[in-house]
Amino acid sequence: MEIFKEYDIRGIYPEELNEKNAYNISRAIATYLKNKKIFLGYDNRIGSLAIRNFVKKGLVESGKEVIDIGMGPIMIPVFASFIEKSDGLCITASHNPAKYTGLLPYSKGVTVTPEKIKKIYDSGKFKDSIGSMNEDDYNERYISYITKSIKTVKLNIGIDSMGGSTTSIAPDIFTRLGSKTTLLHKKPDSKDEGKTPEPIKENATQLGNMVKKNQLDMGIQMDADGDRVGFVDEKGTFVDPMVVTMIFIKYLKLKNIVATVACSSHLEEFANVTYSKVGRPNIEKLLKNGKYDLGVETASHFYFGRYFPFSDGLLGAVLMADILNKTGKKFSKIVEEFPKVYFESSSIPFKSEKEREKKLESIEKSAKKYGNITKVDGVKIKNDNGFMLFRKSNTEPLLRIYYEGKDADSFKKIKNKVKLITK
Repeated sequence: MEIFKEYDIRGIYPEELNEKNAYNISRAIATYLKNKKIFLGYDNRIGSLAIRNFVKKGLVESGKEVIDIGMGPIMIPVFASFIEKSDGLCITASHNPAKYTGLLPYSKGVTVTPEKIKKIYDSGKFKDSIGSMNEDDYNERYISYITKSIKTVKLNIGIDSMGGSTTSIAPDIFTRLGSKTTLLHKKPDSKDEGKTPEPIKENATQLGNMVKKNQLDMGIQMDADGDRVGFVDEKGTFVDPMVVTMIFIKYLKLKNIVATVACSSHLEEFANVTYSKVGRPNIEKLLKNGKYDLGVETASHFYFGRYFPFSDGLLGAVLMADILNKTGKKFSKIVEEFPKVYFESSSIPFKSEKEREKKLESIEKSAKKYGNITKVDGVKIKNDNGFMLFRKSNTEPLLRIYYEGKDADSFKKIKNKVKLITK
């Protein structure tokens, strides 16, 4: 399988991504990135820990001044690259199962997509120059930065780190702010628990039960590398990411946001929305110009433009806790202030790109009669009752389908139309 993806480099360890090719890929990354200094961080996966020294060696032998900031969430090396106006490299496979690892390069806090890195890697022509290796700890600087406007948060909070890289730092942050924490995972553990380590409703049952049983104020659900966050209210109910977005917009007084085309149309009731293609680099590109307060994806990625252009689950968790603390309201009562979201997504697999393209063309022809078509990313059909979106996955041979209705009846009708169009 090709390990050079649309937005990063990712594969199964050691079959696809291992010590040997990680060394050469790191040399290609160092050859491509122009800043002398690079901040290196890594998650706690077996594969990530296995390849890290080979990654360091590759970077140093191609002239980089490597600052190893150790194991932790992805945001720490990205934050360091942003603050220091330098480069960053994260060894992580995000929410993929435990057997994966990956390499995610950044420059000044913004994703570097790997297409040009791949060309250098394939050529085998790397920069030959000996750099240096040092260690540093950016945790304190990062924590101070994301909590700079918050004095205290006196809540009882449940945290599910999924055993990932936020396992230690998340409770530390909230304890410093004055909260009491109850943890599902007390130590980092990347073993496969039969679920992908991501903040989705299907993974929130255990956290919800813990919050309800212990009468906590809220539950925070992190993904493995910490750049996404989900929430459950005090009743243990998972809060839809689009409702979370509306809460942020209202209570943080945000005006201009970037949302991917798959996001809920309800966001338009609360902010000026600019739609972008799905994918981290597309949102970061718009956010770095400073015109937007927030970026959001349906998968619980939240980019707080007033702080930095990249997605940060810990910052999202801190800001949501601060909202609850300042308002004194129950989480469930805040949720009731916003429209209920009727939204689903699904996928259709294809054996070839030609088949997928043909199907998308057929869908566009069939869907014209149902509403106005836009093609920012795939084919989106929108009318007064909701929308349907059909787009090609950037990472897998799938056609992604998203659909939303403004109410339960509209949702049912749109869902039936999706079935009719895709049969």
